[in-house]
Amino acid sequence: MEKKAYIVQMTYDVSDAEKAQAEKAIIAFNYTLKKLKIASDHLNIMLTPFKDHPDIPPEQVFKFRVQIREFRDQSIENFNQFKIAAFRCIVVMQKFQTDTQTNKLMKAFISSIDDLESKVNDFAEEFQDLKSNDFSKKIVKFITDIQDKCEEIEEIINDRLKTHIRENILSKTWADDVSSELNTKIETSKPLIMELFHQRQEELNNKLK
Repeated sequence: MEKKAYIVQMTYDVSDAEKAQAEKAIIAFNYTLKKLKIASDHLNIMLTPFKDHPDIPPEQVFKFRVQIREFRDQSIENFNQFKIAAFRCIVVMQKFQTDTQTNKLMKAFISSIDDLESKVNDFAEEFQDLKSNDFSKKIVKFITDIQDKCEEIEEIINDRLKTHIRENILSKTWADDVSSELNTKIETSKPLIMELFHQRQEELNNKLK
C-alpha cells in the first residue's frame, strides 16, 4: 500500500503579552537601525576625502593626526552605541527564544555584529601608524568593508527579523500598515456562506410563525 506524506501545519494563538513584547522589539530594532546609520554615515567624513585623494602624502596625514584620531574615537563610540542598542534587541527577543525561526534569525543577527566588531577593531588599529604610505588606501578599504557589513545588518533587521515579527508574531500584513497610516479600520465582512445560512434560517423561522 502506497504511503502518502502529509504536511501538518501547527498553529497557535499569540498572547497579548507576546504581541506587546513583539511591538517593543520592532521599536528596539528601529532605534538600533538609527544608531547603525549614524555610525555608518559618520565614516564618510574620512572616506570621501581619502577616496578622492588616495595619494595624500603621509606627512600631510600626520599633520592632522589630532583631528584624525578624534574621528577614530568618535567612530568607535558610535559603534559602541549601536552595540548597546543591539543588545537591547537581544534582551527583548528573549521571550521568543524557544521559536526555532526566531532563534535562527537572532543568531544571524548576533553573528553579523561580531563580524562588524572585528572590522571596526581592524579599522581602529590602523590609526597606530599614520605615517604609513598605504594609510589612506587601507582606511578606505576598512571603511568600505564596515559599511558593507552595516548594510548586511540592516538587511537582516528590515527584511528578515522585522518581517518575521510582523507576519508570524503580530500577524500583520501590508493592508494593516496602510490602515494604520490612514487611521482607517478595515471592516471584515461575514463569509458569504454564513450570510446565506443566516438568511435561510430567518426564512425558516418566518415559516414556522
